[in-house]
Amino acid sequence: MRLAPAFALALASFTAGAVSLQVNNSSAGVLVGSSNCKTMQLIATWNLGVAPIPGSEQVKLLGSRDPASCTTNPSSPTPQINRSETVTQTGADTVSANQMALTDGGIGGCDDPAIVNATSANPVTNVLCVQYLALGGLSSASVTVSYALAKPTPPQGLGISPGDSHLRVSWSAGNSAETIANYDVHVVPEGTASDGGVADRVTGTNANIDHTDNGSALQNDAGYTVTVVARDTYGNVSDPSLPVVGFPVFSADFYDHYRDLGGSAEGGHGCATGGASAWIAAVAIALALLLRRRRGARNGAALIAVFALLGPAARAEERRPRRFLVGFKMDRYDPKVDSEPGLTGTPYHDVFGPRAPPRYQLEFDWEVAHPFGSVLVGVTAGFWQNYGKTIVPGSTPGNVQQAQDTTTLNIFPFGLIATYRFDWLADRWERFPFIPYAQAGLMRALWVSYNGRGAVSSDAQRGGRGSGWTNGYTTALGIALNLNALDVELAREAYVDTGIQRASLFAEYGWTYLSDFHQGGTLILSDHAWRFGVAVEF
Repeated sequence: MRLAPAFALALASFTAGAVSLQVNNSSAGVLVGSSNCKTMQLIATWNLGVAPIPGSEQVKLLGSRDPASCTTNPSSPTPQINRSETVTQTGADTVSANQMALTDGGIGGCDDPAIVNATSANPVTNVLCVQYLALGGLSSASVTVSYALAKPTPPQGLGISPGDSHLRVSWSAGNSAETIANYDVHVVPEGTASDGGVADRVTGTNANIDHTDNGSALQNDAGYTVTVVARDTYGNVSDPSLPVVGFPVFSADFYDHYRDLGGSAEGGHGCATGGASAWIAAVAIALALLLRRRRGARNGAALIAVFALLGPAARAEERRPRRFLVGFKMDRYDPKVDSEPGLTGTPYHDVFGPRAPPRYQLEFDWEVAHPFGSVLVGVTAGFWQNYGKTIVPGSTPGNVQQAQDTTTLNIFPFGLIATYRFDWLADRWERFPFIPYAQAGLMRALWVSYNGRGAVSSDAQRGGRGSGWTNGYTTALGIALNLNALDVELAREAYVDTGIQRASLFAEYGWTYLSDFHQGGTLILSDHAWRFGVAVEF
């Protein structure tokens, strides 16, 4: 059945309102700057949302200074651009950015003084819209077209902090009201001009520069002229900031200072790398043999570990034998680097001071036997990081001066450990809360020193690299608080729901001896401290 024409017109008017418009594939607005004002084409595409009825409806493309022109019929104030378009659901038309450079008076176009002098802080904003006129109703959609052709204000207050083969540069915006997209940092040898390149492009108001505009590395004690230009969101580029000359200066990072004071650890050489591979291979073989020994008829030990960690439900009424323990521990780590014989000072504490950041370690153990308690064999791995300031050349013990560069020391401890837990009483009396234990094992730690540029340190003068391995062993005495004893019924529910047989908090006092068994030529990473953590058993 065919609809009456009047009803169809009314229906079109009622459903109109879903009009959409994009200009250059954007509905968020178009920004026009000095570089493209006379060349940019504004391609408007629209969708009326309904199929209009030709002959009784109108589609118009309007360009105006006032958004009210898009929502009134007849349009008021009168739009400067007024085009009748073909009455179809979708359409497209093109207006040049120069045509849309509309002002209240003036000569119009991109040469109008109001357009030429507009900045990103105070742009000239026009509106391009599509207007759909149906019987008894009007729908429209619009996109703003903003103009700013004036240069942004040059950056102000350029400051330079010298570093080792790099310069830290900072500045402030010339006008905080301007919308700056990014800054170009130019660095050239003193007395020369830029080759057109850029040392760095950043969105903030600081940069760390280690090369010139043409990519050449900065050299210590050489002068470099630094300027910064601002680029606003309209693509306009400011004049350069006032130039400032900076001189990179050498400063000793942790590894340099350690070597300067007689440190013998040369780091990443062949035996260290090979030794690491052999040690890790030995651990892997030992674990593989252990898993082979404990492999059950139903599943491999590795699969049991995976499913245990995922928290499987325990179906049996009686608990199966415990197989695994997972623990997390932390302590305050202060490696005894300065205890190395032959050092003429205290390089570690000169750089890092008294800080003792936390060290985090994860432990995974297999419960291999239960002779009047539990015997566990497992692995541990961890991470620790400390940071401090580099040392000014010429500093002497007792008169150490720190520079501005930051140097970092990372340590990654790994170990193969054995533990005896006297949990015989806790197994027989559910409410017995204490489980003493003792632990010992072999340890190996990877250490990496970073300089002020974030690269691994090196000692070019004497040879050596700021990374290597230190071997040793560890022991600990501790006591665990059996959390099951606090609420036996809740512990049973946890076992049924998750497979966790026991949870505990623990405290231990540990001694770690990482000195390559006093053979020399290594970074001493020994320490002793209280450690605290939490463990769960499956």
